[in-house]
Amino acid sequence: MFTKEQEKLLNNFADKSDQLFDLGVIATDSFTGEIGEYVVCKHFNLKKSNRVTQAVDGVSENGERYQVKAKVISKNNFSYNLKDLEHNLFDTLAIVYFDRLYTPLKIIIVPSKKIKNGELKITASTISTFEQIDGAKIKIPTKAKTAINEFAVAYNSLEESEIIRSRRIVGDIGEFYACRKLNLNQSENKNEKGIDARHENGLTFEIKTRRVYESGRRVSETRRLNNLVGKSADYLIVVTLDRSFKCAGMWLIPIQNLINPKSANLKVVNSTLGTLNIIPSKISWLQTGDKFKGFELKKAPTKSNSPTKRA
Repeated sequence: MFTKEQEKLLNNFADKSDQLFDLGVIATDSFTGEIGEYVVCKHFNLKKSNRVTQAVDGVSENGERYQVKAKVISKNNFSYNLKDLEHNLFDTLAIVYFDRLYTPLKIIIVPSKKIKNGELKITASTISTFEQIDGAKIKIPTKAKTAINEFAVAYNSLEESEIIRSRRIVGDIGEFYACRKLNLNQSENKNEKGIDARHENGLTFEIKTRRVYESGRRVSETRRLNNLVGKSADYLIVVTLDRSFKCAGMWLIPIQNLINPKSANLKVVNSTLGTLNIIPSKISWLQTGDKFKGFELKKAPTKSNSPTKRA
């Protein structure tokens, strides 16, 4: 589905992201957030929290709990609206701003007591009221800084080649594959929650993507598909990517048939009624199942209907 030049860019991006894994900068594919956590933890000498520790990303030697937010900006636009902050669970909010090369521009420090009703709004007129650390004073190891910059260059090349369109890198690549394979139109309205693409016959789709490959860094069989409660799309498309971000599996699932939409294990592709396989997976614990042949009718199957008659 990609040209040779695009595959070359993806391979380079995979290499650069692996460097960040090896240096301990990132542990998942949430690149911006984890780079931000790394920078703040290094600068303040924090002990990085376990990922299951709710709302706390790092802890200082005296026990101060930090939550970290990160944002890539352009033209020195430091405006930032944050919601749903569980400020009773941490002591300090650290917001790190990056330029397009992931070079830190500044860190803003916000005591949790200044956060009201879980919301914080930073504007050009209010930013001066917060403690700030200038980018030139933010210290991180030289080797990590170089690797982060190289990663950013690789990311920018994906964006310039229109492989991705946001910093949801894994999700964007999965949407690209799904839309190309099924001849779908990507939703142009990014605020339209729960519908990532449409077919000309009227069907709507939510698309979830996960990188799944053998690695000592990740336990792939624990991967989950979260936040699928109350989605209005007809189908869920599940896409898996390999280490080099190439498509390594694709399934079509009637979204109303999911047993645990709040946090479904990736293995739902093996067990959900009506699931059809679009691209076979070589992963032993992800089954191929019945083959998808094409869209014939406009509505997804219900739990009481035969799935083979509808998709």
